[in-house]
Amino acid sequence: MPTKKVYIVNGSGAYASMFLKAGFTVLASLDADIPDLVCFTGGEDVTPALYGEDKHPSTYSSLARDTQERALFKEFGIAEIPMVGICRGGQFLNVMNGGKMYQHVSNHTRSHVLKDLITKENVFVTSTHHQMMRKGPTGILVATAEEKGFKQHMENGIIKSVEVPEPDTEVVFYPHTQCLCYQPHPEYDGPIHQEYFFSLVKRHLGVKA
Repeated sequence: MPTKKVYIVNGSGAYASMFLKAGFTVLASLDADIPDLVCFTGGEDVTPALYGEDKHPSTYSSLARDTQERALFKEFGIAEIPMVGICRGGQFLNVMNGGKMYQHVSNHTRSHVLKDLITKENVFVTSTHHQMMRKGPTGILVATAEEKGFKQHMENGIIKSVEVPEPDTEVVFYPHTQCLCYQPHPEYDGPIHQEYFFSLVKRHLGVKA
């Protein structure tokens, strides 16, 4: 039986290795095959102009990468191909779906526990992000953390901090575009975290190797 095909955008060998271990076929290009799943990967911050905010002093982004990936997002969306994003990739998909970002947060450059809001499962995950998703109006919150650090965003060029404690957004699903935004790094971790990641891909995107 043919395995499901994934196309990885701007990713390292760690992403390919993870998908191969899970039973996927990793496409080297889009020349001959249509993927069953597209994965956007980690890296620079998402350009704040894409979600209508000024740049925080700690933000480091690549407009060239965002421009390239935005074109791919539109192309895959038209083709109705499910998309998953890891770390920056998840944040990028969140922004493409009308979400915004906290441009600087604390306590998330370390591993921590993630809580699935549907199954109530707790999973220990590697997490290395200094920004955090603010989901858009059509997003469904899937998993959170409780690291209780500060969260900063920009408002009229001024740094604003969240004053009311709230759970930390870690996973968001956008059903209308088939986009799963996953902030931790399963490619860095062992089988338990990776199994959880692929369970979400199956549960929300309907894709299983």
